Amino acid sequence: MKNAIQTSWQALIPVFFLLTALAPAPSGFSATPTPQVTCPAPDVTVTDRSSSSVSFAWDVVTEATVYKVWYYRSEDNYTSSETYTGSTAISYSNLPAGTYTFYICAVCAGGTSPAYIVEDLLMG
Repeated sequence: MKNAIQTSWQALIPVFFLLTALAPAPSGFSATPTPQVTCPAPDVTVTDRSSSSVSFAWDVVTEATVYKVWYYRSEDNYTSSETYTGSTAISYSNLPAGTYTFYICAVCAGGTSPAYIVEDLLMG
């Protein structure tokens, strides 16, 4: 009798694997990632420039709550602090001589825009 029960179970194992392979996968919730909403980068213009100062202006980015601006000076690897402004213009004065790269971003409820980059601006 013990052999008959063991043989019965052994016969069911291939059936179990076959049924498992044919059974549909369980359905459930699959999290669809929410797309990251970013606002467009501002379109920036250099409005004034001298040997030690520079001014920028840009059009309003409708979605923006504020704009983030900073610069990098390549001669000494200096990166300025980020400046946040609600204005669509900014000026820097008393800049030491050097090669500058300025970054201007729009900050929106959904994130920060790509930076508008003004590269290789020579001062001094």
